[in-house]
Amino acid sequence: MKLDHDIELGVVGIAHGLRGEVTLHLHNPSSDALVPDLEVRLTLPTGATRTLKVLAQRDTGKGRIVAFEGVTDRTAAEALKGARLVMLRSALPAPGPGEFYYDDMPGVPVRLPDGTEVGTVTYAFRGATDILAMNVDGREVLVPCVAGFVVSVGSDVVVIEPLALEEPL
Repeated sequence: MKLDHDIELGVVGIAHGLRGEVTLHLHNPSSDALVPDLEVRLTLPTGATRTLKVLAQRDTGKGRIVAFEGVTDRTAAEALKGARLVMLRSALPAPGPGEFYYDDMPGVPVRLPDGTEVGTVTYAFRGATDILAMNVDGREVLVPCVAGFVVSVGSDVVVIEPLALEEPL
């Protein structure tokens, strides 16, 4: 697995208040990757990048509120709207059991519980739940990561139930 590429963790939303805080919409709302003193890169809608240090963050019902060093007023915060928050994959903690980074999944083999290889993961995305797109015999199969379809997910193999391959009626 290649660890020297950027992973997008979220997108900056609107300014919050007058002191330079912003809303941040994380792709994984339960992530605890943003900690004080962490340096992150923002890719602005213009293509320019900025490296900023996280001063503080707190959860709200609509996402996270984040304060970055050097962003001290509403005008500076508004200039960050739409920026993509990215980090090097190597700077992120290893995923725990049953967890994965979407960017780690392409190319991971997909097997049935009996060990039969049935395809490979082509990409992952978030819908109502995490969804794995798989190439199975040349066709794309979308499998939600829920009990009854997915037995286990890892960076080395995904195990699915045969039911996950059945065509919908």
